[in-house]
Amino acid sequence: MVRRASCLRCRTEVAESAKACGTCGFSLSLCEAIFPFEAPPLSLVIDPSRVVPPGIEKHLARPYKALRKRIPQVDICFCFVQLQHGYSVEEFAFWLFNTAPGADQSRAWNLLVTVDLLSGQLSLTSGYALEPFLVPESWEASLQELAACLGDGQWNEGLAGFLRDSRDLLSSACYVARRHAQAHQDAQSEAPRISEGSQYVTSPVRPSCIPPEQKEHHQPTKEPITTGP
Repeated sequence: MVRRASCLRCRTEVAESAKACGTCGFSLSLCEAIFPFEAPPLSLVIDPSRVVPPGIEKHLARPYKALRKRIPQVDICFCFVQLQHGYSVEEFAFWLFNTAPGADQSRAWNLLVTVDLLSGQLSLTSGYALEPFLVPESWEASLQELAACLGDGQWNEGLAGFLRDSRDLLSSACYVARRHAQAHQDAQSEAPRISEGSQYVTSPVRPSCIPPEQKEHHQPTKEPITTGP
């Protein structure tokens, strides 16, 4: 089955293997031309403009460790940028996610939260293995809460809260996936006479916004997520 996704620009559905959108021509190559510099490696906090308050990573250590302990495959990154007017935070995030050095199979389980502090927009980008487990509406609520905290200058509270939300949302997704897998196995074992047949991308989460008045402060079959103790 061909996995499909939506073009970031025109929202047309395209095959994930396509090198460019057949409708508007959007592609990774185009993003590389828009952002003609070397991408930084992915890490918990990516802050090329040095706008993040000092010591933020130390404050996030505990909720970050709890997330990794609960869902070992998943890693998360926060990137803070100040894009010039007219540049899309979604396109920047797409470029960064796909060109950051050190890419390996673990990238498929990464979450990248990109925050443009000038426009106030946030974007959530996920690897292909993690994408089927994300329910856009649930993550949108967490992004909105993060945006509100950043708009009020509450960096520690907002980022730590988002890490806790991520742990809970992914744990719930893991539970649901296991239940579905078990139900499917039970149906197969209990109904052998049923005739053969039967037969499942997510549209990206739309960017959230830091409240304007606050801005200046500053399924094919799913692979299992395994949870820790």
